[in-house]
Amino acid sequence: MTRVAYYIDSHGFGHSTRSICLASHFPKDWDLVIKTNGPRWLFQEELLIDFEFQPSELDVHPIQSEGYRIDIDATGEFLLEKLNRSEQLIENEMDWLRDQKIDLVLSDISPLAIESAHRCGVPCYGISNFTWHWIMEAFFTDGPQSQAIRSLEEMMGRATANFRLPFSVPEVYPGPSIETPLVTRLPRKFRDRSRREFGMEAGIAYVLITFGGLDRPDRDLRVLERFSPIQFVRTLSSSERRMRSAEQFLERDREIENLWHYVHPELYHPDLVGAVDAVITKPGYGILSETMALGTPLLLDTRDDFREFDVVKEVLDKYPQVQFLPSDRMERWDFEKELNEILSVERKVWEGPANGAEFILERIQ
Repeated sequence: MTRVAYYIDSHGFGHSTRSICLASHFPKDWDLVIKTNGPRWLFQEELLIDFEFQPSELDVHPIQSEGYRIDIDATGEFLLEKLNRSEQLIENEMDWLRDQKIDLVLSDISPLAIESAHRCGVPCYGISNFTWHWIMEAFFTDGPQSQAIRSLEEMMGRATANFRLPFSVPEVYPGPSIETPLVTRLPRKFRDRSRREFGMEAGIAYVLITFGGLDRPDRDLRVLERFSPIQFVRTLSSSERRMRSAEQFLERDREIENLWHYVHPELYHPDLVGAVDAVITKPGYGILSETMALGTPLLLDTRDDFREFDVVKEVLDKYPQVQFLPSDRMERWDFEKELNEILSVERKVWEGPANGAEFILERIQ
């Protein structure tokens, strides 16, 4: 029996969904403890193996302000607060690792988890397309925050190995990293079956609007009516869907004729991504990996405040069904030209392999 502690960052859904994909491939004799502040319901709904679930004090990530923009000041305060407590946090985690007899640590992507495991002599692996020290060093070039970032970088460098996922560059990790194929969830149902079950009309384009579990301020959604006959789909939150206990999957908005809400209590997101004709979203790993694996057209908001964005854009510029929209236009839902273009071009599916989960497991067992 191998006892595994998997530390998963709570910044957006992408860390959780790719970790669910990897954990779903674990051998049956592995005993899994998930340590995260991410949504428990997501793991309960999608991770079809037994696991323990515990919160984690080891997250170190940027703080969002309005929508999903970075609040630099709050991020700097959070970084210093966490690093000032880091020795106590690490000592507490070392005690927990020993008490729980943990044999293996996976981290997406907490440096403090890597450091704790390293000091205990437990094999530990980083798994991500970027690291938080690499993201945050663009915000803080000097002062105490810069010193704290260097500490995070040193911690990541103590991993047994670091697996670097797509949408990245080698320098995100300190020292060597293992270039790794796409880790992503895939649909469980064929596209035609999903569309029939969801009640999507044949011959009509449906476009999913999603921003990865991060709040986004709504402007006047009524402007979507001008895109008719194109239909738009948004998902209710998991708690709202469970309270509604609806039998149907899609419910038309009461005011906007071509806007639908996904209301069914059960939702496997890749099936919805596979059913729609395009996705409007932010460039986060989870939705990027799911859409690119299927060739689903993408209209992406820019993330000029996030260092990862330039790397993502360079990769996705090779795919004709992907376009980027300035944030001010996205907020006004001003994307008629771009949306029509991505719906009409020939799709290009992800060029590389998508067997990252199997690839990683072969190297950590």
